[in-house]
Amino acid sequence: MDETEELEEANLVRTTEDAVGWLIEMTGCSAQHAKIALSRTSGDISDALDVLPTVQSERLSTEQEVRRLIELADANSSSSTGHYEPSGHKKSSSMKDVIEIPDSDEEMDRDVTKIKNGVISGNNGAMERNFDVIRVDGNPENAVSRISKKLGVSEDRAKAALKMTGNDEKSAVDIISRQLRKRKRSDEPVITDSKTSEVGPASNLASKPWELVLLSWNIDGLCERGISERFSAVISEIKTINPHVVMLQEVVEEHVERIRSTLGKSYDVTLGDRSSSYFNVILVTRKVGSLKILDKNVKKFPTSIMGRHLVQVVCELFGRQFKFYTSHLESMKDHSAERIKQLDKVLDYMLKETRPGVSIFAGDMNVRDFEISRIKNIQNFEDVWECTGRDPTARYTWDTTANSNTGAPYKCKLRFDRIYLRKTTECKPTKLELVGKTKLCSCDMFPSDHWGLLAKFAVK
Repeated sequence: MDETEELEEANLVRTTEDAVGWLIEMTGCSAQHAKIALSRTSGDISDALDVLPTVQSERLSTEQEVRRLIELADANSSSSTGHYEPSGHKKSSSMKDVIEIPDSDEEMDRDVTKIKNGVISGNNGAMERNFDVIRVDGNPENAVSRISKKLGVSEDRAKAALKMTGNDEKSAVDIISRQLRKRKRSDEPVITDSKTSEVGPASNLASKPWELVLLSWNIDGLCERGISERFSAVISEIKTINPHVVMLQEVVEEHVERIRSTLGKSYDVTLGDRSSSYFNVILVTRKVGSLKILDKNVKKFPTSIMGRHLVQVVCELFGRQFKFYTSHLESMKDHSAERIKQLDKVLDYMLKETRPGVSIFAGDMNVRDFEISRIKNIQNFEDVWECTGRDPTARYTWDTTANSNTGAPYKCKLRFDRIYLRKTTECKPTKLELVGKTKLCSCDMFPSDHWGLLAKFAVK
């Protein structure tokens, strides 16, 4: 059954219960997520399928917040038998024993608000719990001052740590203390995780080391089998990883609206040459609060017979300038000469770029190892896989021995997808891994016939 037939079958669903069951079977989602997606789309199951990834991401974040607040409430009320009790649940000595994530957005919002307000119903009736900075009015200025004085750090740094931990003062103190201890032990830069990199004013972070997270992935938009479910998995992966930069290849027109609707608030979106039936996209995070897009360019390869092109985004993150490039170079071994010419052009273009900053090129290059020796300027670039230790588990991005999407009768492993960093002292690759290796139950396929490349860089 192809996607069109599946949607036609979906439109024949008569009851909400049937619709929920169909969504669960198609996507592997929970019943709660299916119900919410249907309620947001007035029961239209085709639209519900589209909004489901957004629902899952939003709910995961909110559910985590509920559970975190529950743990705080339990800790603060350990000397009391009182507990917060969502409607319809039996009383217990612990909130964790009775909590069940509600079935609607309204119930979830109401429960989060009640917990934050500290209204806990129990054997002693309604009681007011003081969660210090964890309040609905949520002004954490006292916590900022205490952290700043206690640890001898700036108030900006204290605010950043509180924001990252959801205003959990103890966790914020722990994070800053670990960083300070690490800085004392070593002259190496203190590299934060991707979530830490998102918070704090640009003026505060511009002079400090941080970690850049980049994802590059050919998402196989030309394959129509399971395309909706597979792309939902790609979006879910992006939201889970939360990288600063996403480079996608083989994007097709039907992906564009979903990219904008599900990721457009979090990322600046740059589309490649849409005159082709498939194209490249670069997404750069807006969440840092200091993103400045300085320039965008799309350059066609004039001798390509496959509509291949280069996308460039020049931007400023945390006060540092970056030049990001992605492309999908000519495919198949018979087009080796054109592919080498295209890679030569990209690297030459990057070297001739006079603006300051870090330059990173990532994408599906379709390149074979023997072709690299024929690339003119390759000595001016670092191959991220090689300079992060040549991890064999992160080597092959096209692997028909492990990825069954193509149904290819032959078995081969190739490093088609690569990341090149123009040599610099400002940025050092620290880690490379593969993503997208979980097969989807809904369509019995992986998100793509390529594994995605997830890279991390220490930015000085």
